[in-house]
Amino acid sequence: MGLDLAALGRQVRQMSHTAAADAADTATRAAAMRERMLAAAGEEEHWGQAVALSRETAAWLLAHPVEPLGTVIDLPPPPPAYTIVATDGSQIELDRHGAIACYVINIGQVFLRYGQQPTARLTSQPLLCYREEDLYLHDGVRRIPIEGNYLSARRDVDEGVALAALAAEHLDGSLPAVALQDGTLVRWTLAGAERVVQDHFMGPYLDYLEQMRVRGIAVASYISRPRSPELVGTIRLMLCPDVDVAAGRGARCERCSDERAGRTPSCQPCQGLVDSDLFGARLSEGQRGPLLLSMSRINIERYGPHQIHFFYLRVGRELCRIELPQWVAQRPEQVNLVHSLVYDQCARGGGYPVALERAHEQAIVRSADRRAFQRLLESSLYRAEAPGGVSAKRESKEFSRG
Repeated sequence: MGLDLAALGRQVRQMSHTAAADAADTATRAAAMRERMLAAAGEEEHWGQAVALSRETAAWLLAHPVEPLGTVIDLPPPPPAYTIVATDGSQIELDRHGAIACYVINIGQVFLRYGQQPTARLTSQPLLCYREEDLYLHDGVRRIPIEGNYLSARRDVDEGVALAALAAEHLDGSLPAVALQDGTLVRWTLAGAERVVQDHFMGPYLDYLEQMRVRGIAVASYISRPRSPELVGTIRLMLCPDVDVAAGRGARCERCSDERAGRTPSCQPCQGLVDSDLFGARLSEGQRGPLLLSMSRINIERYGPHQIHFFYLRVGRELCRIELPQWVAQRPEQVNLVHSLVYDQCARGGGYPVALERAHEQAIVRSADRRAFQRLLESSLYRAEAPGGVSAKRESKEFSRG
């Protein structure tokens, strides 16, 4: 039997009513938390200390204010000519039911130059990964498979390395330039990984950022519809009864004094809110909010001089998150350049950076591509008389489709 759309329709209608009610509640709580944030403007040093005290004990993410919390910056005018390089990646994941253990990473690469001499270059670079060092990490005892989050981490590194190479080839310093990536610069997929895994992937990724720092190229990333609650986490500290900066005490969630007293925790209004809820009604078209430092463990402990900062930017109906390494965030002219060029790219791309859109088009691996790759793989293995064959489970599924 197929999908029972009548039964599903009733659930969809119920979900829609729930979503409407939740949206109204979210808007009310977000307005109250925005007022609390603005009331703390001028107290950034105090709350920065509270964040530092609570980083290890709070049960939520935190952000350290770098600029006043009430900051709203209008859109700087874009330069008459500029260049931008961008990369994006896609993959064909390892199929343990397939004929042979391998995966493919495809990196889309884009160079765009605007002004009196406009030009563009769009390419993709596929890489077939099948060697032992592609499939496993080794710690001297174990073989750790590179799959799932670790494969995503491998692709993130490849995107960064490709971006550095693209910048070295095309950015000569004659025009303002930005190197742009899609998604976060914080390698969240490695946050809970063991040290050997972090070392393996973070090393080349930080090398890429260092290359860009030495060359003075502004690196940034664009996150559409961000769901991060890091600034909300800082506001939770403002409501927390256990925080006492003078006494050197941060949030102690496992011993919340409100809960011990039988009260609803003071931070309850923040539950479920994200940073974009705070800025949605505050930023007008093209404006950005304050610079903030992500206090995530992996960022603070592993990124060194490349610690990731971020701000929120209004682009049409969307509030996007722009991330920057520390050495970009510390130079106001580069922050303004990123602000200006990213918005200009969004205006040219109908709300999403055109360079990233083109990079995605180059990188994407469609269903037809996957099938063609599978046929190529199986044919090549057959001609080489190499051992291989799909699992019984794969054969069963292919038979049922036929």
